[in-house]
Amino acid sequence: MKHWAIFTQDKAKEKQWKSDLTSLSRGLENVFDSFNAIFVDAKHPAWQAGLQQIDRNGKSVVLVTEENDFLPDARDLALIDDIIVYPFRLGELISKVKHASAMEQLEDLKRDVISAHDQVVKSNNTLERILEAKTPKRFQGIRGLNIMSRHLTGLKPGGDYFDVFESEKKEIVNVLLCDSSSYGLSSALLGMILSSSAKIASDVSMNTGDWIRAIFNELKVALGENEHLSVFFGRLNKRDYSFNYQLHGTIEAFIVDKAGDCHPLEKSGSRMSHLHPPGDSFERKVHLNPKDRLVLLSDGFVRGMGGEFYLNKLFREKMNRDPFQLVNELAYQIKSKVTEGETFPGEDCSAIVIDIESNVLRLAPTG
Repeated sequence: MKHWAIFTQDKAKEKQWKSDLTSLSRGLENVFDSFNAIFVDAKHPAWQAGLQQIDRNGKSVVLVTEENDFLPDARDLALIDDIIVYPFRLGELISKVKHASAMEQLEDLKRDVISAHDQVVKSNNTLERILEAKTPKRFQGIRGLNIMSRHLTGLKPGGDYFDVFESEKKEIVNVLLCDSSSYGLSSALLGMILSSSAKIASDVSMNTGDWIRAIFNELKVALGENEHLSVFFGRLNKRDYSFNYQLHGTIEAFIVDKAGDCHPLEKSGSRMSHLHPPGDSFERKVHLNPKDRLVLLSDGFVRGMGGEFYLNKLFREKMNRDPFQLVNELAYQIKSKVTEGETFPGEDCSAIVIDIESNVLRLAPTG
């Protein structure tokens, strides 16, 4: 416990938390010894001001909430590094350790790159993606594609994660969107994705189904009995614009053709959980044409927009709009339905819009 501190006014709670953390970490000292953390009581009336008075250098600030508690607003969330739900669970606690370790490594890498030559910065695509992921931006520099994303943070526990990135030789574009049912599962997933992204980028033959099954098998230790995960993972081959993918759960994916017609992509399975693991590694395959638009939406956007009928109508009306305008329209529609006095929608809303440019050259589709 020498690396852990607890910030609360409740002495009984402090004693209980110390006891719980000590019990959970017993026998796993090699895992927890490097975890320098401050556990902050979300019920402390002045925890925000208190964090300004303590030394948090080299420490992860973890806000401790209870089930069904409301989250702090966006300004308060900027003061912390992570969130954990009490009572503590070993799987979730381990995921916080892995998340903190990944963030510490990223900070070290960031300092090294900033001090290096500009060419080194440009070549480090993985770091650039991570640094830009916190705010919605266009995905720059992927030839033949015009890409825009948008994310709205919701109140419901859990979270979305998405990324678009090329293979080392730039012949494959990987597209990923995940929707987790809890904060613990979300942070565990993020740590695993960060550790596997380099392998994904370098292996042009990777099967999307094999990768999803491998991620699920690693997540089992952090996956609670009632937790679930939705995943879309696709790989676009820029030689013939064939698109192999797997789609599990409540995420929706559409191809909108140049006439504005919307074609939902077939799903591979339901939300993944202990009761519903991913099945075989069979990949779905479609071919994209110039001026086609690929749209990926987490269930927050789908439900918030009123379902597929209204999405189809929006896509047709906005088909000729820039992707930036389309995702802004999606965000406007969600925000217009938020109850007066609330800041966030009920759940995370994430959208990725990928336009195939009209002048792309491709080989004849195969398969």
